[in-house]
Amino acid sequence: MRFVWFITVLAMVFSCGIKTNPKPLEYPVVEVRRIGDRVYLRSLQGEVVPEGFTKVENYWMRDESGSFCFVVKRLEGKKKRQCVGGLTDQKVSLKVEYDQKRARVHLEGFDLYQLYPLDGDRIDPWSGRQVAGVLELERDYIQRCYLVVGKKKEEYSAPTKFCLEALLHPKVRDVERLDYRVWEDKLYLFWSYEPDELFKEFVILENDKEIGTTRAYIFEVSRKEEETIYKVKVRSIYGKESEGVSISYSP
Repeated sequence: MRFVWFITVLAMVFSCGIKTNPKPLEYPVVEVRRIGDRVYLRSLQGEVVPEGFTKVENYWMRDESGSFCFVVKRLEGKKKRQCVGGLTDQKVSLKVEYDQKRARVHLEGFDLYQLYPLDGDRIDPWSGRQVAGVLELERDYIQRCYLVVGKKKEEYSAPTKFCLEALLHPKVRDVERLDYRVWEDKLYLFWSYEPDELFKEFVILENDKEIGTTRAYIFEVSRKEEETIYKVKVRSIYGKESEGVSISYSP
């Protein structure tokens, strides 16, 4: 009877389930970047809250030029102490050498470097890549600029900006066989063209005023009651334009 009673109790226990406290999440895993006086932080695993930082979009930010330590907590998880080095007075020394479509950049003064491409004056703190003392960069038909930050032990340099000389943009070819046809109250411009890798669009002008763009080889306008000069230009992906081809329409 005692054995039967024991089995019955075990069955009741397991049928109800054994409740245990859930295991807390692990320590936070974060990435930290310093660019000048500003320190950026983002989580690589789960939601976190770093002490003394301000949330911006999907990352955190703090203005602090000196070295400092802080606590970062993973939500519903554990805490971790993190430290960031400060700025040093030493700057990155760099020299740029050009070779046709590429540039070789020599960096000196630090152990490692972070290279960040610039979009105008804007910078994405997570776009940077770690480089050693020498790197090669592709040149473009427009000027490309970068920030480089050096790191030695736990110290960082102030960011140094440099720009690569732009390649000479090839002459943009004009359209060929520009003509028009009239149908009722519409006028249709049409032309021929062989696009290359730099082609972006055609620009249509009416009496020297831009009235539209297209990637097609025909453009519709309303027929005018007076003589009108139309011009078609070719625009490249870098904003360069051809001289243009003109045609005159007389009602």
